[in-house]
Amino acid sequence: MLRSFPLFSLVDRYIMAQLVLPFLFGLGVFTSLSLSIGVLFDVMRKVVANEITWAIAGQVLVLRLPEYLVLGLPMAVLLGSLTAYSGLSSFSEIIALRSAGFKPIRLMVPCIVAGLIVSVVTFGLNDLVVPTTTRQASTLIQQAIGEDVNAFKEKNIIYPEYHRIKNEAGDRREVLKTLFYAEQFDGEIMQRLTILDRADVDTSLVITANSAQWHPSSQGWQIQQGSIYQIDKNGSFNSIRQFETEFLDISEAPLVLATRCQNVNEMSLDVIDLCLDSLKLSRNQKKIRTLQVTKQEKFAIPFVCVVFAVVGAAIGLRPQNASRATSVGLSVAIVFAYYLISVISTSMGVWGTVTPFVGTWLPNALGLGAAALILWRTG
Repeated sequence: MLRSFPLFSLVDRYIMAQLVLPFLFGLGVFTSLSLSIGVLFDVMRKVVANEITWAIAGQVLVLRLPEYLVLGLPMAVLLGSLTAYSGLSSFSEIIALRSAGFKPIRLMVPCIVAGLIVSVVTFGLNDLVVPTTTRQASTLIQQAIGEDVNAFKEKNIIYPEYHRIKNEAGDRREVLKTLFYAEQFDGEIMQRLTILDRADVDTSLVITANSAQWHPSSQGWQIQQGSIYQIDKNGSFNSIRQFETEFLDISEAPLVLATRCQNVNEMSLDVIDLCLDSLKLSRNQKKIRTLQVTKQEKFAIPFVCVVFAVVGAAIGLRPQNASRATSVGLSVAIVFAYYLISVISTSMGVWGTVTPFVGTWLPNALGLGAAALILWRTG
């Protein structure tokens, strides 16, 4: 009996090859189906009503495709693992491999590796591509039907920036470094600003200005018609200086906050962090929890690929004689059950019944638990 096997042996490559075709089949079926339900019917309705042209409809479908690939990839992993291992079980290949000394958990290694690879791809799409393409698709539709593209915060833009300092005891603590406030914003220019700059340990600056505009070339803010008040450590005014035009070396974060914090589906991780920082000064706990759930979903959704890979392999390793149609039907049932639990648990996270972390990761934990139970019963 064989007692040890290389990490990626001939058996691993054989199992991996069995995963490819059902994975690609599932990716095509599930992605096209979800894209049709989520986008295609609505786009076709707008084309028939002469609200948009066929060219714009095609662009919208291409731009929305990454969003539905993120949904289709986990389902495809589930179908691929379930079909591959069920096929091996049907032809008694699993029995032969176990007779040669392969334990069930060892036979799942190729599937787990494949799930991890797809998880990385899913994470990249979901964080780097989907927010941009979703925003572009929405803007394209709004422009085509003549709606105002006004996806930005118009009033009371507040952005705090913090940094960590070390006290005399050597402990680090978080303190406010900059507080940026603009009363109004028209999409390009911030108006009636008050800025507190505490970057210097001994002095603080209070800056007021009528307007400010971000300049990408110089990576800073051009502020107009205002005053700079310098306050000493003891609280007294040291100097007051008025200006017509001044350059302010503050990051683009306030502009990002005003223009990209309106729709959670269009946020990347760095934007979510900016929005959460700005909400530290508010009492909108529901919105804070919503963003915290969205942040956790950036990691939990890609990890579903690993969960579905393990679940599919665990079910497929059982002695059976299942057809591809049976695998597709079982995959649909598992996906439906998973996303039903996911909707309930994330809603609980948003409403504060459980923490955002628990609400987001509970379905994954249940999926891994179910797979462990199936493996234990399989022996």
